[in-house]
Amino acid sequence: MIRAAEACACPIQEIGPAMAGSCPGQFFLFMSILESFLNGRCDLADPCKRVTDTQDPDASYDFVVVGGGTSGAVVAARLSENPQWKVLLLEAGGDEPTPSAVPAFVTAYWGRQDTDWLYKTVPQKKACLSKGGVCSWPRGKFLGGCSVINGMMYMRGNPSDYDSWAVNGADGWSWFEVLPYFLRSENNKELGAGVSSQHHTAGGPIPVQRFRYAPRFAHDVVSASIELGYPPTSDLNGDTNTGFTIAQAMNDEGSRYSTARAFLRPASQRKNLHITLNALVSRVIIDPTSKRVTGVEYIKNGKTKSVAVLKEAVLSGGSLNSPQILLLSGVGPKETLEKFNIPVIKDLPGVGQNLHNHVGVNLQFTLNKEPEVPELNWSTAIEYLLNRQGVLSSTGMSQLTGKVNSRFASSGGRNPDIQYFFGGYYASCGDGSVGDEALKSNKRRSVSISVVALQPRSRGYLTLQSTDPTQPPLMEPNYFYDDHELKVLIDGAKIAYRLANTTILREKYGMAPTNDHGRECPGGGSNPTDEYFKCLAMLHTAPENHQVGTCKMGSHKDPMAVVDPQLRVFGIEGLRVVDSSIMPQVPSGNTAAPAVMIGERGAEFIITRHQLKSRFGSSYDDVQNHHSEGANEDKKQDGRWKGWKQWQNQGYYPHQDWHAKNNVHHR
Repeated sequence: MIRAAEACACPIQEIGPAMAGSCPGQFFLFMSILESFLNGRCDLADPCKRVTDTQDPDASYDFVVVGGGTSGAVVAARLSENPQWKVLLLEAGGDEPTPSAVPAFVTAYWGRQDTDWLYKTVPQKKACLSKGGVCSWPRGKFLGGCSVINGMMYMRGNPSDYDSWAVNGADGWSWFEVLPYFLRSENNKELGAGVSSQHHTAGGPIPVQRFRYAPRFAHDVVSASIELGYPPTSDLNGDTNTGFTIAQAMNDEGSRYSTARAFLRPASQRKNLHITLNALVSRVIIDPTSKRVTGVEYIKNGKTKSVAVLKEAVLSGGSLNSPQILLLSGVGPKETLEKFNIPVIKDLPGVGQNLHNHVGVNLQFTLNKEPEVPELNWSTAIEYLLNRQGVLSSTGMSQLTGKVNSRFASSGGRNPDIQYFFGGYYASCGDGSVGDEALKSNKRRSVSISVVALQPRSRGYLTLQSTDPTQPPLMEPNYFYDDHELKVLIDGAKIAYRLANTTILREKYGMAPTNDHGRECPGGGSNPTDEYFKCLAMLHTAPENHQVGTCKMGSHKDPMAVVDPQLRVFGIEGLRVVDSSIMPQVPSGNTAAPAVMIGERGAEFIITRHQLKSRFGSSYDDVQNHHSEGANEDKKQDGRWKGWKQWQNQGYYPHQDWHAKNNVHHR
């Protein structure tokens, strides 16, 4: 019998919207009953730590953080650790719903106006053709952002990704330099049991470990990959960065850990941190003469309001919202601003440019020896309700991944350019039945493999469609504009077909390409041609939610850079961008962990700047690397290093102090 809801130390409030409405009608009754049980669980509802919505913020704050998503939640929490600073976080959505803590409900809040920005690209000429060329980009619209709706996979990318950033103008962002900031947020619960302390650590806010459950088929895929010659690995963030594995994820004891849960909830009782929900930021207010941020304007309950900024405003709206806010604030390409009659505060040509994303091809396979039986029923639901185990405690096949080198990857084998994502064995919806009827039918189970090109060369852009901040920006990713991605995907698709035809998957599961998938493409069948896979990629495109680059980080010499290596917007005082939009090039893997790292790094830049300023006056870091003429720039750089020398002479080394305090060392 299912136990009654626990007696919690604080009253439980159902935080919606309801999840059951995301399932088809025949599942609604069962899912509603299940959801009512989930809402009554203290560990999922977490009532004592939930944030309080500050309906009427104060007139001014030291820091205003725009966006409480994957990076913004980190920034706001870290800044509020200083009790002398007042911090306001403005979030366009609400609090994260209670059922979102259940890993299996990973897609429950996609495609809903109240929880998803519902962003779609402009029609593509070479991609998403099965959907009229329009690609959907689900983006979380609540505290935690995409960390509430993603697959939770903990991947950092290849070390060479960050070294490339540093070489190309992002000083201080090499792998050696960013690793401590990955470690700072990590609480790895499998140290010595598949992952090494050489690459991971414990004690951070985000628990990282494998899910408590994985389908048997996922384990067999890993075995099959060994038959293809890929060495077994338990950690693609470690010494071996190629091969297939059941990945670690941001979860704990059977539930999701978003950045809102990890960072904001522990900080929710701080008097100096205010969080205002359902507040859509319309622009940053910048003095046109001094070029200094003076406030932030936002819309709440249909009314436009503003709050003054005393020290800095931080944009953490993500790769699609942060550049839109900059443009609405008068910062961006002059021709775009003039087109929409927006007063030009700073002509920055790079705002909205360099938009890119991981892109792939979706392959469908049928397991001819495996019946299509629903994963979610009363038995598996009770297993989760009582013990936080079973199918609801995981994401099915989505936790399985693999990284390999295509023929086009750089030499040396340490920079894989293909990643595989798997789909199937989902427990997201059900009607409570155990599937007896399904066992009697001839319906076979389907699984998918998305082959993704990790190092895309195609670049697109983002711009305004309207000066109305409630309207989405125009998003043009230019998928497959450069044929390089298609060549990589053709190579990767062939490897996927070989994987499906390995002994264990062929003999045990009868795995074979689904007959009617890609029937529109010529050259299919038992021996598909390159043209078939190329057609399939353009027809059944698999766009990931790893959009980056629209507020590119770089040196003052890069005309397309928007922020400097300390994430300060060029030419504007008191404004930074701290989110995935600053990435010059997308990392070779999932972007959630890198977005957290950027939040940690950005917060430390801000903390260091203002703590040192109060200690030493204005000699350090009142300097900004603006796009300016050479002589003035040299003076600014000289001033910066004079401040650094004074910092050293005082014997203050914040990076080293932090490493010692947290027992983290470069390795």
